[in-house]
Amino acid sequence: MRSKSVSKIGVEDIIGAGLTIQEAQTFHAKLKLAIESFDIPAKNAKEVWRKIWTEKLLEPTHPHALHQLVYYGVYANWDSVSNGPPLYWFPSK
Repeated sequence: MRSKSVSKIGVEDIIGAGLTIQEAQTFHAKLKLAIESFDIPAKNAKEVWRKIWTEKLLEPTHPHALHQLVYYGVYANWDSVSNGPPLYWFPSK
């Protein structure tokens, strides 16, 4: 099963990952701002992930499902054979 591209993640997906409606709307707006500078987020996965990380969009207190949703969305079209393993990090307090 392929993950949904980060640019296709909607408020409903974020709610499904464990945030309240208000939290999901706020997070979604921040996520869209973080990726809007990339013409094609799928072709700039490392840079998109780096921006999400440097802006601290994901927090250790967020549900693990949200971290997974965003991570797999960023790397939905990543070719590990050509590009090697994708960047990642473990959230900590």
